Amino acid sequence: MKIDFKRIIAWIAVSAISYLGMRYIGWPLLFYASLPAYELAVSILLFAVTVAFWIGPAMKHIIEPQEGDSRKTLTGLAYVVLLTMGLVFFYGVTRDWDEKKLGTLGDFLGGTLNPLLTFLTFVGLILTIILQQREVHAAKVDAAALEIERKADRSRASRHEFETMFFQMLSVHNSIVNSMDLRSQPDPESPGNGKEWHGRDCFARFYYHLEQEHEKARRGGSLDPVADGYDAFWKRDRKDLGHYYRFLFNMIRLIDDSEFDKKAYMRLVRAQLSDYELLVLFYNAMNPKGQAFKTYITKYSLFDNLPDELLLDTIHLDYYPDDAYFDKSVKREDPEAFLDGWRATHIYAERRTPEEYKFVREELYADARAAGITRPKLERAAGNELEVYLREALEEASRAPAGTPVVSPSSA
Repeated sequence: MKIDFKRIIAWIAVSAISYLGMRYIGWPLLFYASLPAYELAVSILLFAVTVAFWIGPAMKHIIEPQEGDSRKTLTGLAYVVLLTMGLVFFYGVTRDWDEKKLGTLGDFLGGTLNPLLTFLTFVGLILTIILQQREVHAAKVDAAALEIERKADRSRASRHEFETMFFQMLSVHNSIVNSMDLRSQPDPESPGNGKEWHGRDCFARFYYHLEQEHEKARRGGSLDPVADGYDAFWKRDRKDLGHYYRFLFNMIRLIDDSEFDKKAYMRLVRAQLSDYELLVLFYNAMNPKGQAFKTYITKYSLFDNLPDELLLDTIHLDYYPDDAYFDKSVKREDPEAFLDGWRATHIYAERRTPEEYKFVREELYADARAAGITRPKLERAAGNELEVYLREALEEASRAPAGTPVVSPSSA
């Protein structure tokens, strides 16, 4: 057991100060008429100082023994008690033996030792209560730890069950896509007929059908060619797409109802969807038949990689909020900074001319898409006048004399 020299020195110092205080202050002022009272007061004071210094460490070594049990501490305490009893007995005998006051000696010993022994009994009772409290507390701590472990086990089991079902559904979803087959009747006048499409290639054909129906509705004077075109498209391809949409919706709902990292699993689903699947889904959710999809599309940014240049009309992008196109968990370049930098490096530095407008625009769209910037955000970065923005930049680049650097208006 480590000896606490600091505590021993402090105990001796405080005891000496207490004795000197009683000797030179207490005796002259309080006990000048009674020597026994003074001796009793000094004894009580020194005893109180000793108890104050050593009761805490003693209790700690008894309750929290560092070597397995409290035998050493209890043995030391027994030595102190027996030594105290011996000193008391020795004092009583040497004081009263010669005067034969053995009755007084007995009363003195009984009156001195009985409270001491009673105190030790009380200390033993307190120790028993404390040990029982510690056992109860330890049992509660163990029970709490066990409950936490059980919750963790239940969570792991729940996650395993969810992931098993999710990946099974993902596998079935891919099986549904891979089992799709489209065949067209041979027709010499139509180059698209007489062919076959399998798996995900079918969605390019589905979208071609949608474009056809949309164009028919537009030419027919429809007030809403998108809705009417999609209705006609749905009647045409419902037999192939109905099961696909229902299963995809239920897989997304399974993720949304779970308690796990929903966006992480949704990114896995999003990664399975091809460009033309996204395009067909885009117009499906615009139609009343697919309205249930819109909430999930917005919540999980399903159109984060939508090829908006293939839409029937880019004005349709306004149907969904920005959250549908922009996954905030993915870091991207600021659209305004991207646009300014692209103008400087691809228009000013290369001195592009207004005649190249269409090529420049397509290059910008492709680079913006690669940087994860949607066309609506690109439009807003240009003040909703992207065409004017590009044409003015091309005019500035073409007017600058050869060898003269073109300064961007934003940096001028």
